Amino acid sequence: MIKNSIIVKITILFLIAIIGLSAFSYYFIREEIDRKNYENQLKYTQFLATINQLVRFGGNITLIEKYLNELGLVQIKNTEILDLFEAHITPNFNHGVIAKIIKEEGGIYLFLQTPQDWRVYGDIHFDRLFNYYIITFIAFVIVVFLFVLVIRSILPLKTLQKEIRKFANGQMDISCKINQNDEIGELAQEFDNAVQKINALNQSRHLFLRSIMHELKTPITKGRITAEMIDNPLYKERLCSVFERLNSLINEFAKIEELSSRNYCPNKQKILLQDVLKRVFEMLLLDEEQITSLFILPQNQQSLYADFEMISLVIKNLVDNAIKYKTQGQIEICIAKKDLWIKNYGNPLPYTLKDHSKPFFKDSKSNTSGLGLGIYIIKSTLETQGLELDYFHQNNQNIFIIKGVVSQKNLKDENV
Repeated sequence: MIKNSIIVKITILFLIAIIGLSAFSYYFIREEIDRKNYENQLKYTQFLATINQLVRFGGNITLIEKYLNELGLVQIKNTEILDLFEAHITPNFNHGVIAKIIKEEGGIYLFLQTPQDWRVYGDIHFDRLFNYYIITFIAFVIVVFLFVLVIRSILPLKTLQKEIRKFANGQMDISCKINQNDEIGELAQEFDNAVQKINALNQSRHLFLRSIMHELKTPITKGRITAEMIDNPLYKERLCSVFERLNSLINEFAKIEELSSRNYCPNKQKILLQDVLKRVFEMLLLDEEQITSLFILPQNQQSLYADFEMISLVIKNLVDNAIKYKTQGQIEICIAKKDLWIKNYGNPLPYTLKDHSKPFFKDSKSNTSGLGLGIYIIKSTLETQGLELDYFHQNNQNIFIIKGVVSQKNLKDENV
């Protein structure tokens, strides 16, 4: 992900700009030096011809110096440069003036030697080159300043990204306000406003759903009390069973609401599969006779590692679907390595598991009623616990797999 970072892209862009500026400055100054050296070469050749004529007609070093000063040449006093010219001294020279054009240290110089001493003259155009160096340095400073300015302006995006990630993970009490008056500051402000509105809507939704569940609980409780007063045992049992089912659905709905609002913290622990199945059958209001006729259950004692209430809700929904849509035979619940399998004979899902996992997804060709939330609730509940749901159809069987739910301690794998 780092290579896709805006900061990395901007840094690369500025590095390219600095490299380009460096290359341009280098070649420009180099070209300027070469051009001036070429011009000096031509000028010094003419100067040298004039100096030779002056010497030929009896001119001395003083006259030559005056001539060179009028042309804008100055005597070089820099000892480091002068040291380079010692190799050009003509030994045992005792008459007249020797004038030479010498190229040293990237420049063109005029070398004069008399029997007494020697001197070096050069053009002052290098002062103008120094100005180019100053301009280049200022350009570098401006580029670096702009880079720092841009980076500082987009650094708040890191903070905004962290807050958005927290919000996506269910942490609702976040603040994204940034003291910036540019587009990033406006974006952060708008997102902060959206967070506040979502929090307000969530609070309203929670209050509304709790009110509905409370209003539903009251008549169910009254109906259950009334059913207990019926003398006929058969009617009494049936009515009590209906009210128990309704009460179980309300409790299940409350769990789903708590899960969807991300206020539920899973309590994962090692639990017995037999205890979970017992809870599932109670939620489905199945008696021993129905359990025996409908299911093939594991014979060995097995352990799961999950939240008891949540995994019970998941298996209950899977088993409920298996009962509704099976075409023949029994429903098999078994362990395969780290996974829990639930198998039933029936037609395959008309769409992919991914499609069925979408909220409010319903097959348009199906005549079944409901909101289309079954698989979505199962998958969301498992993801909250870090588990995964898988599905395939084989040998006329629908096979749903809860992956990674089996406890790794003291387990005995069964063959599927």
